[in-house]
Amino acid sequence: MRQTLGLVSRQNVKAAEDADVVILLKKAGGILIAVTNIPEYNLWCESRNNVYGQTLNPYNTTRTVGGSSGGEASIIATSGSPMGIGTDIGGSIRMPAFYCGIFGHKPTTGLISTKGLSKRTGQEENTMVTAGPLCRYAQDLLPFLQVMVGNNISKLKLNAEVSLKDIQFFYMEKSGDLRSSSVCEEMRLALRRAVSHFQDISKSPVQKVKFSDMRYSFKLWRYWMTREPFDLAKELADGKGTVSVWKELLRKLLGQSDFTFASIMNLVNRYVLPQENSEWAESTTERLLSEILEKLGDNGVLLYPSHPFPAVYHYSSLLRPYNFGYWAVFNVLKLPVTQVPMGLNKDGLPLGIQVVAAPYNDHLCIAVARELQKAFGGWGPPFPV
Repeated sequence: MRQTLGLVSRQNVKAAEDADVVILLKKAGGILIAVTNIPEYNLWCESRNNVYGQTLNPYNTTRTVGGSSGGEASIIATSGSPMGIGTDIGGSIRMPAFYCGIFGHKPTTGLISTKGLSKRTGQEENTMVTAGPLCRYAQDLLPFLQVMVGNNISKLKLNAEVSLKDIQFFYMEKSGDLRSSSVCEEMRLALRRAVSHFQDISKSPVQKVKFSDMRYSFKLWRYWMTREPFDLAKELADGKGTVSVWKELLRKLLGQSDFTFASIMNLVNRYVLPQENSEWAESTTERLLSEILEKLGDNGVLLYPSHPFPAVYHYSSLLRPYNFGYWAVFNVLKLPVTQVPMGLNKDGLPLGIQVVAAPYNDHLCIAVARELQKAFGGWGPPFPV
């Protein structure tokens, strides 16, 4: 199949071999239908590029599907495919799943081979990226994940029986970052419905918590992206030198660039703007992770907003970059997270929450997702059926 990465320079490139995770799915009997649309080099919160154009949200075509796995989420939401593979380095599974009203799971980082994802070799260390499943029904997450993790299945407890009444539930209603938008009332209500539901089930009270360092979510992710093992300027050039930020910006203004404005802004962010202090970022990350793990233990989950708003208008993400931190912080922390649909709002757009657990407790996230689907209906089609 084609492996363009959304780059004009690769529009006729076909993959020479399957990614490791695709090999596993084929061995399990999976039938590949298609590859779907992404932003250029998987790095933006809209699935738009100059090869295939822009993917539209099936619930409202004026809204985004998110990215980077936006094409996948859109086709699954419209029943064009029962399930699919996404990748997540900053919410790239959970964001499209949320905007398109389906389930998506970001596994504990390091469980799934990254070989063949974009140009990765599978040998990269300390990366935030992982592959994971997207699907319409929560019960499909676990068997799909069992295949994807391959030999690492022994590190998980996917077949363990989960007693929801014994889980300790925590929740937060906002990140605390003053630069991000306030979480809108309908998103708060979706979270509170989940809180109320588990208040009636759990033997322990559902606790509202605050982790003060969550207010640095975007800044922490921005720092850790500089530690990822790739050079964006070289990758966008596809091995043919490097892309110049200023030359490409000028070409864009003249209508002569092969790249989207989002990619050029990524270059500006990476090579022009001041970077975060490494000592501060690493110590803050360690402190935040320690605080969260101390709370969650081995039998706790955190209910967290998916985003301040339901699916936003195309291009508007450029105006609110810090909202991205609601997804990205869990890549920094390398925790398992399941995105859960919580019905539609008055405008017919999906609502949702994230369910977070400690490393290797993916089964807790998925068990909670299944319960929320049972209680609130899960995926709802974007058209009459």
